[in-house]
Amino acid sequence: MSEDAMATTPLLTLADYESRARERLRGPEWDGLFSAPGDRVWRTNQGNIAAYDRWLLRPRVLVGNDARDLATTVLGQPVDVPILIAPSGSHQRVCAEGETATARAAGRAGTVMVLSSVSNFSIEEVAAAASGPLWFQLYVLKDRQLTTKLVRRAEEAGYRALVVSVDNIAGRPSAAEQRRIYPAAREQAPPSTLEQGRECRNLKGLVPEEQRPTTLRDMIDRTLSWRDIEWLREHSGIPVVVKGIQTHEDARLCVESGADAIVVSNHGGVPLELEGVRASLDALPEIVDAVGADLEVYLDGGIRHGRDVLKALALGARAVLTGRPVQWGLAVNGEAGVVDMLGILRRQLDSSMGIAGLPDVKAIGREAVVAAGSW
Repeated sequence: MSEDAMATTPLLTLADYESRARERLRGPEWDGLFSAPGDRVWRTNQGNIAAYDRWLLRPRVLVGNDARDLATTVLGQPVDVPILIAPSGSHQRVCAEGETATARAAGRAGTVMVLSSVSNFSIEEVAAAASGPLWFQLYVLKDRQLTTKLVRRAEEAGYRALVVSVDNIAGRPSAAEQRRIYPAAREQAPPSTLEQGRECRNLKGLVPEEQRPTTLRDMIDRTLSWRDIEWLREHSGIPVVVKGIQTHEDARLCVESGADAIVVSNHGGVPLELEGVRASLDALPEIVDAVGADLEVYLDGGIRHGRDVLKALALGARAVLTGRPVQWGLAVNGEAGVVDMLGILRRQLDSSMGIAGLPDVKAIGREAVVAAGSW
């Protein structure tokens, strides 16, 4: 499609944004960000998306409700919509303004942005650009003193929660492995295309330049245990959210370790070590049942329509996080693209709530959905 044709084609769905972003990024750039072996899309990510089709809405009629309340709270913080921006790295790969544009978009949409540790812009730079609440995604590093410094920086910059990732500490494939996976990238892309943005930007000023590892993954502690979650809770003045929980056993251990919330997530199948795990939505009910009212549960993975949000809320999530679609919005139209993409999800959620006869996101329960084929 020509640039002129793309400019006049309306963007009405997240699929439209994905298609437009693919046109803009093309070939190895797209592959390096969003594709994978075999069918060129992560099978685990496909599974996350397909899981929503296993649940159907239960329409309700004549409820006398033409206005719906989409506002809620997460960790006591008000948001206009239960859709948060998931942590994802290196936004400058798709937009020059990177995470600063994403932060502004989150503020305009009235929601939370979770800043990735591997952001192109620093903790402080993103905080200066933001007009809404920020959370900081943290990897616990081998150097606990350095980990504590990152926590303090986030606190001092006004971040309202730490999101500690525990599902991908096995690490991503090396650049060489990525080139083996993506033949087009191996043949066409310079090394910087796949390695860009993996430098430890948030470590500048904390360790001498000559001692700073090439990538953050070299510094991540891969021997974490639940004692480390307890340690982090003791050393943090803001809530701690554990991201990457997929079983009821680990959910209960989150409660016992003092976590404030859980993100049910399989990291979309990244790194390769997480290929083949079950869909996030499939794991959600058992985790919600395991923790009850002890802490809040959020869902990350596969959101492509507002009705997906409703289904996740019906199965017990307090809110959902979305990652890949944010980068599609950035790639298409920067800050405005993210605002519009979130607006699409909001309108679709509102419409789906109308179909289900639901006036308030805070009152959505399992009666709003039914398992496909169970009637």
